[in-house]
Amino acid sequence: MNRQASLALFERDIRSLPSKLLEARGWSMVASEFPRLDVAFRRDGRIPMLLRLNCEDWNSRPPSMAVLAESGGPLTRFPTGGGGQFHSSAHPVTRVPFICMPGSLEYHIHPSHTVDSWDNYRDRPGYDLGGLVTQVWRAWLKVAP
Repeated sequence: MNRQASLALFERDIRSLPSKLLEARGWSMVASEFPRLDVAFRRDGRIPMLLRLNCEDWNSRPPSMAVLAESGGPLTRFPTGGGGQFHSSAHPVTRVPFICMPGSLEYHIHPSHTVDSWDNYRDRPGYDLGGLVTQVWRAWLKVAP
C-alpha cells in the first residue's frame, strides 16, 4: 500500500479515539506516531499491559501486535486464560508469544489461519485500529489479573 495512504488511514483511526473513551477504559496512548501505536491498559487489581501495534501498510495488512510490560519491555508473565487470544507459546514464524485473533498480523500469518484472509475483516466494523485495540482490551479484562 502507498505509505501516504497508510498514514492517512492511521491518522483517521487515531482521531477516532477520543480522550474521554481512553480515560473511561483506563487506556493511555503512549505513542501514536505512524506506523507505531502504543496503548497502555490499566485497571485496579490488574497487571498493567502495553499493546504495541506496528501498522506498516495499514490497512492493506493487519497490524503486528506485541504485548509488553507497561515500561515497553518484555512481560514477566504473559496473560493466560480468557478467550484464548493470548498465546504464551512461540509463534511458528515470529518465535515470540503472540495475540491470536483476526486482525492481528500474527493470526493471519500463522499456518493454522493462512486461509482466513485479512480481506475478510478489514472493512468490517470493529476492525479499525480502535476496534482492534478494544478487542485486545476486552480479552485482557478476561485473563487472570
